Amino acid sequence: MKIQKGMASAFMLLSLTACGSVPGLAPPAGSPEATAASSTLTVADQAFLTQAAYGGLSEVILGRMAAEQAATPAVRQFARQMVEEHSAINEELVALAEAKDMTPPVSPDAGREAAAAGLEMLEGTNFDRQYLQQQLTEHEVAIALYRTQAQGGTDPDVRAFAAKWLPRLQDHAAMIRSMMGMR
Repeated sequence: MKIQKGMASAFMLLSLTACGSVPGLAPPAGSPEATAASSTLTVADQAFLTQAAYGGLSEVILGRMAAEQAATPAVRQFARQMVEEHSAINEELVALAEAKDMTPPVSPDAGREAAAAGLEMLEGTNFDRQYLQQQLTEHEVAIALYRTQAQGGTDPDVRAFAAKWLPRLQDHAAMIRSMMGMR
């Protein structure tokens, strides 16, 4: 069981890494995210907004999927909460990015899309376990991303956004650990 969880986490991280979804990295040169970014933001600030958007979009998509497919009521309720809260974060992120003359991504990156496709093929408690594991991994990545930005971001508005939402992401991770029986 622990081996499966470890393998699932490793797969998720490898998928994110292989597709360029590593927190703190700039979008690929020539990509719509890179070319649309404002020159008023540093590359690191732009990368934060891009990566945070990718993660937030994925949270909403996976949450909607889990709200319908999860086997247990607690997981379905958690998924609905993720849709609601990450939708609010996403709306604020889009408004901030647009105010900075940057167009954030409108869909998850390829690694997160692949993870969603793999999750979609599961059923029952296997779905629930994998969804929670993916949520834990995604939130741990987001926490590191938001913490780095909150502590060292250049743009004060982007830094404040990260600092505002970091505690809520940490709360989400704690809820997931609790649901998984972890401390």
